[in-house]
Amino acid sequence: MYRHGKEAEKLVLKKSDYLAYRVRCLSMLREPQIRGALSYGGVIWRLTLELLLADEGLYHRAVELCVAGPVLDRGKDSLVLVFPSGADGTLYVDNRINDQQADILCGMYWRYCGKFDDTLTVEHLSWWPKPAVWKSSGFNTGIWNPSNEDWFQQRMLAIQDGTEMPRNGDRWRSSMKFNQYTSRLANSVEKAAVPVLNKHFGSA
Repeated sequence: MYRHGKEAEKLVLKKSDYLAYRVRCLSMLREPQIRGALSYGGVIWRLTLELLLADEGLYHRAVELCVAGPVLDRGKDSLVLVFPSGADGTLYVDNRINDQQADILCGMYWRYCGKFDDTLTVEHLSWWPKPAVWKSSGFNTGIWNPSNEDWFQQRMLAIQDGTEMPRNGDRWRSSMKFNQYTSRLANSVEKAAVPVLNKHFGSA
């Protein structure tokens, strides 16, 4: 989605813009993307869950997809990741969303801010933090914890009230520092998960 304005200005949108963002997300979430987004983790997982909960039929279909396994052969918009299991040569696959689809789920806007030295400047803003920002933030503990949920609900209410608008990357990063030790916790969670996954699926 595109907007015009100056970089220093706050992007002000209407409630209908957020509703349009949700409609766009739902139109993108076909079967492979649902499974890929839910397995993505972090804020992408939570946003997808929020969208699915608004449609009972879609939610139950998502549960079926998670149990049934990856959805293959669904065209160029369906991204599949391949995971080697180890010495026996077995390969595991799963659905994944691409960067463009992740941008849609985060509510990305491109704002043209004019030209500088004959170069067109574009600012990226989003309703929700992009995956790279989330991963490097103090909110990323490797699991979706109660503090994450409190933040999500407060942000959602503020958007619905019209008091919160899309932010650029710098504003997202500065607002999501939280605790400097959370990255250590995330690393600990990942290290603890590796032997469990290796035990059941083989070592990479």
